[in-house]
Amino acid sequence: MHDYAIFGHDRAGIGRWLGLIAILLAGGVAQLGSLLSSMTGWEAFTKGSVTVGVVYFGLHWLFNKWIWKVQFFNIPDLNGVWKVDGRTLDEEGNNKYEWPAELDIEQNWKQISINIKTSKSQSESYTATLFKRSGVRGGWVLSYSYKNEPNLDQSHELSSHKGFCEIEFDKALNSAEGTYFNSGGRKTYGLMSLERGQK
Repeated sequence: MHDYAIFGHDRAGIGRWLGLIAILLAGGVAQLGSLLSSMTGWEAFTKGSVTVGVVYFGLHWLFNKWIWKVQFFNIPDLNGVWKVDGRTLDEEGNNKYEWPAELDIEQNWKQISINIKTSKSQSESYTATLFKRSGVRGGWVLSYSYKNEPNLDQSHELSSHKGFCEIEFDKALNSAEGTYFNSGGRKTYGLMSLERGQK
């Protein structure tokens, strides 16, 4: 997985809020320990301390793993396997050939990995960005750069190459349309239609 940017989302701001909550929680736990110690006479409550750093680490881990998916934060959860119907186009924009594939997205708050597998090759992302289209029906747009490697039995026909893909998801995140182009080894371009499969 690699880092990715979400336009319009302030990760630094979230980090500051997590820090503030960590300070309050650590202070609250210390006060509760002191209160329980005075009520019970057990000094164990005051000897055990929870540092702000430990609380912050725990909050950050929870946010990165699950909390970012809460709708309030307005970050699309693209995790899962997507069924792809791809079409490579010729110079006039007509279908050159069609190729089915599976696109596998693994995502958390900080990192993402986008992999596409066809019968002949496999590609993996190395940079990515997300932004939301404006308007009532505006969905999310995922743009990423990738490196493609042909299967061993296809290496005599296909060559390794890099490319760029842009996928626009519908608002419900159930389907998407995409475009791609390749360079540096295979100069092709085309279209993709995607449907969400297993999550």
